[in-house]
Amino acid sequence: MSKIRANSIPALEFQLDPPPLSLSELYHENTKLYPLTVQQMMPSGNFSAADLQAMSRAYKQYPSLPRVKLPPIESLPQNGRTFDEVISSRRSVRDFADLELDLDELSQILHQSYGITGELPGKGGFRQDLRSAPSAGALYPAEIYIAVRKVAGVEPGIYHYNVPHHEIELLIPGDPTEKILEVCCGQEYVRQTSIVVLISGVLARTKLKYGERGYRYALLDIGHLGQNLYLSCASLELAVMTTCGFFDDEANKLLRIDGVDEAVMYVAFIGKRRA
Repeated sequence: MSKIRANSIPALEFQLDPPPLSLSELYHENTKLYPLTVQQMMPSGNFSAADLQAMSRAYKQYPSLPRVKLPPIESLPQNGRTFDEVISSRRSVRDFADLELDLDELSQILHQSYGITGELPGKGGFRQDLRSAPSAGALYPAEIYIAVRKVAGVEPGIYHYNVPHHEIELLIPGDPTEKILEVCCGQEYVRQTSIVVLISGVLARTKLKYGERGYRYALLDIGHLGQNLYLSCASLELAVMTTCGFFDDEANKLLRIDGVDEAVMYVAFIGKRRA
């Protein structure tokens, strides 16, 4: 019987298709910083005092729309919970009670998440507002929109948070439930929450200073804001959960933003906890 030599069997050849192009990997690679290319990646940092002052006013306002003044943060009662207690109790809670939020609670959530908490002297004599969340270059690319379903003393509708005045501005009157339900892929939490928070990113604010890498910074900033939402709700013993489960174009269209210069990035459901 003849023996089959190991090297007499032809090797099997496999024709593998090239892996699909990963857009996220492509973006990540092309926005890395290197010592030799950092100057080429970043736009010029030679901003005038007027430029810096304009950049420091990083918030939208709708001056012609009806507004609801929120209770000033100094007037709100303290709940006495320690920071350790708040951190330990921070959870995503998906069990919402069919109850109203108090206006005081809405005021505290917005202020503690993204409100003005201080200021810093800026070049040229102006004052740079500082917020409760960290932000690359203090440029604060996020905007907060609130779909109000059940808040004491506030008509249902979709509002925008006016940061410098600590007010909410009515963009779209009427019960927003069905519209938000469609935007959020039919998630039933929409029907159970008191408010739905939609967080957008105004990308040009950050990219003006940091170029294409600024998109990374905007995402980080919105993550900081999201954590503040969680911690504020934990301190108030409210239910909160966040999601990226929404249809982008429908969300942008609902808020009347273009989805390019400003786009919805994150959503949070907030309400009373079920006992």
